[in-house]
Amino acid sequence: MKRIGFWTVIVCLSLAAVALAQVAGTGTPGTIAQFTSPSTVGNSPIVNSNGNIGIGTSTPIFPLHVLTSNITPPPGQSNPIGLWVDSEGSSDSDTVIAIEGLAGRVTGKQIGVHGSAFSPDGTGVVGQGGQNGVIGATNSTNKFATGVSGVSEATSGGGSVGVFGSANSPDATAAQFANVAGGDIIVGGTGQPIVKRFRVDGHGTVFADGGFRPFGADFAESLPVKGDRSRYEAGDLLVIDASGGRRVLLSQTPYSTLVAGIYSTQPGVVASTHRVDEALPNNEVPLAVVGIVACKVTAENGPIMAGDLLVTSSTPGHAMKGTDRGRMLGAVVGKALEPLQKRSGVIQVLVTLQ
Repeated sequence: MKRIGFWTVIVCLSLAAVALAQVAGTGTPGTIAQFTSPSTVGNSPIVNSNGNIGIGTSTPIFPLHVLTSNITPPPGQSNPIGLWVDSEGSSDSDTVIAIEGLAGRVTGKQIGVHGSAFSPDGTGVVGQGGQNGVIGATNSTNKFATGVSGVSEATSGGGSVGVFGSANSPDATAAQFANVAGGDIIVGGTGQPIVKRFRVDGHGTVFADGGFRPFGADFAESLPVKGDRSRYEAGDLLVIDASGGRRVLLSQTPYSTLVAGIYSTQPGVVASTHRVDEALPNNEVPLAVVGIVACKVTAENGPIMAGDLLVTSSTPGHAMKGTDRGRMLGAVVGKALEPLQKRSGVIQVLVTLQ
């Protein structure tokens, strides 16, 4: 037994000597070793300092701290990348997560994932996916909480935006909001604490403290026209089709009490009987019934002066100055805001049906 133990010790010492002879090198304490050749070891880019792991830095200040000075993109990429994680998953996997951030405390403010970029042209977080680029969720039920929060911290100058959405397809939507439970869809406010200024409720009704100020200066109704829509154009004076059908057509006769309004060039508001998800018919036009709008006029009943009451004329789709007071009741489309001395043209009209 003693002879066997002796030879066992000799063999072990021989193997150890061979191993020491084959692998040699020096390194920095705290640095993870790597093979620098088949028989030598040295420092790797990975450091263990006070329990923190650093890659590319010798003084990591986080449990995992990655630092790169690389400014050359890898093959096939347009940008240099500090940390890249692949998760290929499997064919029967419903959800594959490459990176998940979790702040495990049950009290206090916590951040699961935080991205920062200090360049004026930088981006803190970029998400890209076949269906969703970025998803934010909150399960808080007893206080104000946000699924996704965007903040613009600039206090002056520039055109910074808290939240920005863009779309590159004509069939895409830059921003979409939904309240599955049927509550308010959008709420906007100012100040701190926030004072509500406008909101859109679950029925699509808009409430606003500040009013509505569009570029257009008239209120229009979307109505179908009789015949081919291509025969009509902005500025036409239109009358109700007496045959019924809830439609309008070009004015044809003087002092018509069927006068309905003017085909609007760019209405500020268009009222419609169609719901938001309905396809709009191709035979309707915006009929201005209130406000300021361009209108075709003729001087067949004399020069038009600003302030003149306007009625239908014998020129199709044109208004003229009204002079026969006995025929003007119910025939006035509005008041001229500009003059027309002769022939025909287009002037601004204040639509005031009467």
